[in-house]
Amino acid sequence: MAKLVHDIQKKQHRERSQLTGRARLGMLEKHKDYVKRAQDYHKKQNTLKALREKAKERNPDEYYHAMNTRKVDDKGLLIKSRYEDGEDPSLDMDQVKLLKTQDSNYIRTLRQVELKKLQRDKQLIGYKSQSKHTVFVDDQDSMRDFKAENYFKTTKEFLDRPENRLTVDQLTSQNLNVGDSESLLMPKESLDKKRLKKIKQVKLHMEREKQLNQIQQRMDSQRERMKKGSKKKIISDTGNVTFKWKKQRKR
Repeated sequence: MAKLVHDIQKKQHRERSQLTGRARLGMLEKHKDYVKRAQDYHKKQNTLKALREKAKERNPDEYYHAMNTRKVDDKGLLIKSRYEDGEDPSLDMDQVKLLKTQDSNYIRTLRQVELKKLQRDKQLIGYKSQSKHTVFVDDQDSMRDFKAENYFKTTKEFLDRPENRLTVDQLTSQNLNVGDSESLLMPKESLDKKRLKKIKQVKLHMEREKQLNQIQQRMDSQRERMKKGSKKKIISDTGNVTFKWKKQRKR
């Protein structure tokens, strides 16, 4: 008879969810959440209790090795040094020079990348070369009767557009009205927008390259000042700081 009692399904006690009117207050805490919060609270209390007992039983006159690397400030907070293993945190001059050389090489690499991007964008927008198309004729009469639109087989609106100069046959095949100037100028406006975007990118690359160049020069100057030999600091009228080393005979 006792076994039959265990076969009867018991009522499941489910926790209610957060009410809709109180949804602004956040999620409703469940029992499992309370258990985790209580365990964390008791763990912290036990830690504080153990620390209080340790501080209470501590002998202030006793010497311990951590006295050399630890100290307490005015508020009673422990100040711990990062170097407790006895390692010397200071680096020698050769190690510092090596690190500064690696940093300078990294900055130089970034500057070379910016220069390549700058040259590529300049070529795309025709920054350096503004090419002109020169046409040679046989005599003065041919020069006097020369018409560029007939020579390039295009219209007058497309003469100033060497990057996208469509011929009359291309306009006819694309069903474009040759006499409609607005339809001809629309592609040029889109090209001008792309060109303006590229110009902005070129400006950003130039500013970035200039900043990297200044950083590289400053790092190289620091590395040179770390070299041996007596030097003199010279400040010019414009405020530029330079160093001049004393001439020494090299063996």
